[in-house]
Amino acid sequence: MEKSQGSLIITGAAGGIGRATAELYADEYSAQYTGVFTVRNIDNPSTQKLRHTLLEAHNPTNILPLELTDLSNVRSFADQINTRVSAGSIPPITALVLNAGYMSKGSQRLTPDGYETTFQVNYLSNFLLVLLLLRSMHPRHARIVYITSWTHDPADAHSRALPLQRKMWRPVPDLAAPSHPDKKLGMSKTLLGLRRYAESKLWAMMFMQNLQRRVDDEPTLRHIGTLMVDPGGVFSTQIMREQTWMWRRPLRAILKTVTPCMELIAPNGALRTARKAARDILSACFDDDGVIGRYPKGLYLNGSVAKVSSEESRDRIKQDDLWEGSLKLAGLIEEDTMLGHKMTI
Repeated sequence: MEKSQGSLIITGAAGGIGRATAELYADEYSAQYTGVFTVRNIDNPSTQKLRHTLLEAHNPTNILPLELTDLSNVRSFADQINTRVSAGSIPPITALVLNAGYMSKGSQRLTPDGYETTFQVNYLSNFLLVLLLLRSMHPRHARIVYITSWTHDPADAHSRALPLQRKMWRPVPDLAAPSHPDKKLGMSKTLLGLRRYAESKLWAMMFMQNLQRRVDDEPTLRHIGTLMVDPGGVFSTQIMREQTWMWRRPLRAILKTVTPCMELIAPNGALRTARKAARDILSACFDDDGVIGRYPKGLYLNGSVAKVSSEESRDRIKQDDLWEGSLKLAGLIEEDTMLGHKMTI
């Protein structure tokens, strides 16, 4: 076993992009970093595949349950990580990858906390998790990487054919538990699910950029960089598998053959393999040259190239409104996080 330089935490590690990233970690990064991988169900067959993937890792790895539909479970997980880092049983966090995601294909659903599921899983629980874990980030060099999507930007070339509003912003309480019935929007359930997914990615993009401004103003946290990585269309993800049968079976079989060829022509094109996505994610975590640099700050990457996020995601007034509303929804107080008074300014 070699000495670990820090911990890598990846949420949603049991399938698709998450497991591909775990495999690449075991092959190329496990000698330098201790891995912590979260799953929803520790006994699921996909978790057993993940466990097998990590057998070749050079440093000890940890597979831990994390349920993002339950804010109390997010707090318990963060407490566990903070306790282990403080005790020295795992090194401080060098990279935190927020990969777990959800997109429904049916009607709007609420979590046990009373919030719309896509909003909570893709945004609010990540907001809570990050702020709770700031105290355990590496003291000299740390990154927080959110796995985003081009759908957050209605002006993106890939989004123009989708039923996305040019401006997605609404009052925070309506984001958390929308008051309008789905049936009034006149869309299919699949398109409604896509719309909720796109909105949740926008809120997360706002959060990551706002977080960067706040940690930059806190001397003990200035070493932390936030990055947002769009992995492109990866057809081995759980989100893909949960879509309709016609979309899942025939099309997936075709794309499994076509995508690697398309990736050779356009590495950062619309369709990419899970291995390419994993490479881009771990580069965002650990590379310190090229487009990423030593201390990336609020950097948005389309695969391996820098990109400007949507106009709405960069609106600081909306960012701050979302931040203040999220503090209330997550029940956070100053004592919960290393941001201190910067948490509420």
